[in-house]
Amino acid sequence: MTYQIKQITDDSYNDIKFLFLKIGYKYSLNYIRKKYNTSVFGLKNIGFIAKDSDIPAAYYGVFPMCLNYDFTDYLVAQSGDTMTSPDYQKKGLFTKLAKKTYSISKELGIKLIFGFPNNNSYPGFKHKLDWEFAGHMQRFAIMNNVSFSCKIIRRLSVFSSLCKKIAKRKIAKYQILPENIDLKFFNFQNVKGQIKKDLRFFNFKLAQNNVYLIQIDNFYILLKVDVYLYIGELGKIDKTQTSKLIRVLKSLSQELGCKAIFFTISKNHWLFELLKDEIKPEKSLPIGFYRFDKGIDINQIQFSNADFDTF
Repeated sequence: MTYQIKQITDDSYNDIKFLFLKIGYKYSLNYIRKKYNTSVFGLKNIGFIAKDSDIPAAYYGVFPMCLNYDFTDYLVAQSGDTMTSPDYQKKGLFTKLAKKTYSISKELGIKLIFGFPNNNSYPGFKHKLDWEFAGHMQRFAIMNNVSFSCKIIRRLSVFSSLCKKIAKRKIAKYQILPENIDLKFFNFQNVKGQIKKDLRFFNFKLAQNNVYLIQIDNFYILLKVDVYLYIGELGKIDKTQTSKLIRVLKSLSQELGCKAIFFTISKNHWLFELLKDEIKPEKSLPIGFYRFDKGIDINQIQFSNADFDTF
């Protein structure tokens, strides 16, 4: 079978929405536009779509970001939204689209691709695309006692938008603007490599749904509010503040009606050593890389939940 394979443009977002629906996810065009608008990092629409006549069959793309490694900024990208329609699986489209994406990424000056593949996609990345892996993300969960009514209401889609509006109103008193704080709190001097938390990063993330930057009891926190409270990144604290941080977050999550708090970080993230004595971590998704620049040591790059394209 012959497929039409083209690099995506803004006009491709309806096709991407179609593919999401085929694999069971219902996203609005507005959500897709915001997520794919990575212009703030210098590039957008780095990916390829395959179509059978006018029918979208598969998509592979990456999201440009900035990596600060050894005090130097590099253009990198995260692999995300890899999907093949169930009608076109096992036809080699995943590998073909990925290799075309990597080729154009290299031409555009991207130094490496990173990602967090799930169990279904991990074999393809490892065996067909020759990805390298450097451990797993670690998830810390703090369960919360919220009312039974909160749990039920959040499960009912009819109340979903209402819950989000209420959470937005409640969290407004803690919100701050990234341009009004010193972002060095989020860029750690003793770290070899990290996704740079500069104004571009925060403005991009805060444009996404239900993501907030807050200051509460002298803690600076980038978080996402949903059924759960997801901690994206935390301004640097020391070990003596860990217990207080947990108390503050439990109180906040109860106020917002969230039944659990999740930190997801790499094992080499500075926060791991602080949390592991308070909460037992669970192994989460693998951390993978496709390098164009072999001078970057993948074991020296730390990640947090905010670095995920889904955050």
